Amino acid sequence: MTQLREDTDDPEHDNDLSFGDVVIDNERPDSKRQNENVTDTDTRTRKPVVVNVPPVTAEEWDVPDRGVTVAEDNPQYRSDSPIAIVVFTPDLDSAFQYYSGVAPLKLTRLERSGVDYYAFPQPRLQKAGSRGPITVDIDRIYPSPYHSRTFSLDQNTRFVEKVAAREKPPRPPLVWANHDRAHSRSCTCTCTQTDSLTLLDGHKRVWASHVAGLEDIEILGMYLDDETATRVWANRHLDSYNRTETNRARTRLKDKWGEGYRQFF
Repeated sequence: MTQLREDTDDPEHDNDLSFGDVVIDNERPDSKRQNENVTDTDTRTRKPVVVNVPPVTAEEWDVPDRGVTVAEDNPQYRSDSPIAIVVFTPDLDSAFQYYSGVAPLKLTRLERSGVDYYAFPQPRLQKAGSRGPITVDIDRIYPSPYHSRTFSLDQNTRFVEKVAAREKPPRPPLVWANHDRAHSRSCTCTCTQTDSLTLLDGHKRVWASHVAGLEDIEILGMYLDDETATRVWANRHLDSYNRTETNRARTRLKDKWGEGYRQFF
């Protein structure tokens, strides 16, 4: 008889996982289980990374092509346990190499990518780390087409000097990794895909890094649709723009979105 684990009574195993968490499967990798929604995996080389935490329980989530729920596939855990969606490395690195855990990967995006993903009861997983920033060639990062503020060395000498001394900006910029479009500039790096990298926040930090002579930089990558990426940029810039900058940004947004540009203000 399978013994039910009352993990939800343990605050350390409550619904506390988030996207971007690198986790450990609490079940021994060499244990033989009759109910399992993942084939045998060498966890020493393939690490599960949480990419989504949908608001459903194990008894509400069906295991694809198995005819069972996650709860039925994991009877030793409570059926009302929250679930976590994970993708194993190196699959994640291949399909979403710039994913930093800043935002979830939508299930529709995972489906389109063809990457294998799995659902686990959260109490079965233990956080072991975080995905974190990704280092990229600085020349691969492009400004947002709506960005309307310029920077001068005369007004930012001290900031550039600090970046040069630290050999990195004060924090990683936020970047939109877009599967659907690649920038026209040729890329000489050895990358597994041609995602374009567009700044959502941190234009000054990247500019200063260029001036300071840095060749690579850490970024926080997000995989979003165009509209969501534009909204993230707008929320982080428009309130701080002066009138001239706002008018310039409005024109650029209108060129792209027509009268729909109003949604970003």
